[in-house]
Amino acid sequence: MSKKTASPAASRADVRVFGIRHHGPGSAHGLAAALADFRPDCILIEGPPDADPLIRHVADAGMEPPVALLIYNPKNLAQALFYPFAEFSPEWQAMRFGLAGGLAVRFVDLPAGQMFLLRGEPDNQQVALGFPENETPEEALLRLDPFTRLARLAGYSDAERWWESVFERRAAGGGTDAPTVPRAEAAIFEEVTTLFAALRADKMAAGQHESRETLLREANMRHSVRAAEAEGFGKIAVVCGAWHTPALAGFRNVKASADAALLKGLKKVKTEATWVAWSFDRLAQSSGYGAGVLAPAWYRLLFSSPQSAVAQWFTGAARVLREQGLPASSAHVIEAVRLADTLARLRGTALPGIEELREAATAVLCEGSEKPLELLERQMVIGEAMGAVPTSVPAVPLKEDFEKEAKSCRLAISPTEAALALDLREAAHLRKSQLLHQLDMLGIKWGREQAASGAKQGRFHENWALRWQPEMEIQLIEAGAWGLTVPEAATNFARQKVAETADLPTLTRLLGAVLKADLPGLLPGLLSKLQSTAALAKDVLALADIVPPLADILRYGSARPLNLAAIEQLLAQMVPRVCVGLPAASMGVDEEVAAQILQKIVAFNRALAVRRDEGFDQIWLQTLENLAVASGIAPLVAGAGARFLFDKNTWPPPQAEAAMRLRLARAAVPQEGAAWLEGFLGPSGLLLIHHPELWQVLDGWLCGLETEVFRETLPLLRRTFACFAEHEREKMLDLAKNTGVLPQGEPSSGGFSTEATQAVLPFLRLVLGQGSAV
Repeated sequence: MSKKTASPAASRADVRVFGIRHHGPGSAHGLAAALADFRPDCILIEGPPDADPLIRHVADAGMEPPVALLIYNPKNLAQALFYPFAEFSPEWQAMRFGLAGGLAVRFVDLPAGQMFLLRGEPDNQQVALGFPENETPEEALLRLDPFTRLARLAGYSDAERWWESVFERRAAGGGTDAPTVPRAEAAIFEEVTTLFAALRADKMAAGQHESRETLLREANMRHSVRAAEAEGFGKIAVVCGAWHTPALAGFRNVKASADAALLKGLKKVKTEATWVAWSFDRLAQSSGYGAGVLAPAWYRLLFSSPQSAVAQWFTGAARVLREQGLPASSAHVIEAVRLADTLARLRGTALPGIEELREAATAVLCEGSEKPLELLERQMVIGEAMGAVPTSVPAVPLKEDFEKEAKSCRLAISPTEAALALDLREAAHLRKSQLLHQLDMLGIKWGREQAASGAKQGRFHENWALRWQPEMEIQLIEAGAWGLTVPEAATNFARQKVAETADLPTLTRLLGAVLKADLPGLLPGLLSKLQSTAALAKDVLALADIVPPLADILRYGSARPLNLAAIEQLLAQMVPRVCVGLPAASMGVDEEVAAQILQKIVAFNRALAVRRDEGFDQIWLQTLENLAVASGIAPLVAGAGARFLFDKNTWPPPQAEAAMRLRLARAAVPQEGAAWLEGFLGPSGLLLIHHPELWQVLDGWLCGLETEVFRETLPLLRRTFACFAEHEREKMLDLAKNTGVLPQGEPSSGGFSTEATQAVLPFLRLVLGQGSAV
């Protein structure tokens, strides 16, 4: 950056302030033209001076916006600020203009190292006096947000669209087939200064004062302007937010001593800065990053090709629709362009904006339907552009560590999806697994674990699908607040989650994730909290949710170098408590709760089968016995208990048949019998097919139901039988055709009637889901 030496007789510099409200192609074009007319020798831009050394990288060949300045406190990475820029950002164009001309280009905002401390102060708030009582939310919005008030007066729903229509499109100028509107950049910036001076005066008159942060920032900007003037620069251009323009345009009316007194004593922390890749969706207003960009993809097109932007936009929109199989011809494009231009003229704007584009696309390309317009939003309005930063720029510590680890693990960072099969018995594969689980802990889904298939199943194998997506660059930066390396960030993030969580299932899932991610430093505290939380828990169903994840964790014991003694001890405490309390929890519950309990019992039974502990098996069998025979147990749960006992060969077929007869007896409530049958049969009908004696019990029960009771019970039975596989239902239908004949071939004492069989078949088809009862 060039400097000049001031002479004693140097005259006052010509200082011009260019106010910008947000990223926009009109402002960018207007500022570039205004700077070319003004020909400054120094450009001061609202931004953190901590990043001054990084300005030179804007001119690097490998720098492709959108990008963002990241400034952070290396000792406290939670303190970080992002300053995003697109190609059409006025500040970006100001930097490029200055670097191309060899000018001095500097940031003049309050340093980020001071902002971090300032924003933590309790008095850094606006002081509002004389607020009216009984004020409605709408009135408060219009009073506190002057832009919204102006937009409403002009007939716009929000301030951003009003600003874009009044300033951005006017500055860009030109239409698609109309002569170019002459641009008057200097006049526009003068109008902005006048407008915001009036808004600030109105705010002060209402008794609303600026925050201390705003006052300090403006004081530092004025100080920087005076410093540049003292260096001997004759023409100084100041590019800042529009709200600050009155405070900077009248900087000579404020004494330098007053600003110095205001800034005196400000503390700051040491910061580091770098450029990072950004994305259009992060620039969008809906992303929550406050960049204020309504339509980044459209703005880029408008910036690069202002005279043909509308035609190019509709051409691209038609291409997107055709790729989705929707009709969009050249005639559609021509008519849409004409309609957008007509709407712009009717609304008194120099060229169509995003609202005119949407309306014309809906009316012509989408033929009046708004649904296809959703296809255009992502690519043609928001856009999928991702920036790039050259290797000459220092990287964020976490990103640098991630790239080093990925390279060491020989994992290619590619946008193309790739399958990855890992054998955890191999050290290199285990390391890859740990890295992927650590990233997953941080919410970076570079790899998504897939269900194992084929021969490589079991605890030694993991299957992943790897695909790097642009937004993961941002996720890495965001995760950098938790640590400088991937393991450190994952550890700090998980520690925070553990501290915030008092939910047993969530703590258990965290334990599994911590073990798989190889974060041993968290285990003592996590296990201690899990044990203490479980010891105080009274809900046996919540305790039951802990056992399956713990059993799954223990499956990794032989593949991962883990100390599982504490987990086994915790499991030994939980299983007996669940077994003792489960029968009482299953009594007197309604159908919906019984269904939830059944899901927990199924998961609990699977977990104990995985664990294969003889002591657990004995106590679980006793619990199943209690569930199956105790009075008051929900019929659905009792049926499931009987089925598990039958599957484990604890109940032989005659005992299961006797239980089924008891539940389906004439004295029993039919609806309860149907619920018990649902729990007993489960999702498969093979039990009835392979055990004819159970089929005969079911058949006898159905035949004994009265007509009205049968009609009430039929929906419950159909729900049960609908879960069976199609081939199972076909086999049952074959059995139903032989109703009255025992499968063993023994003659029935009541005889056999073909006519009676044919009469009942339509109802059986309805139960089995094979057709209509008509």
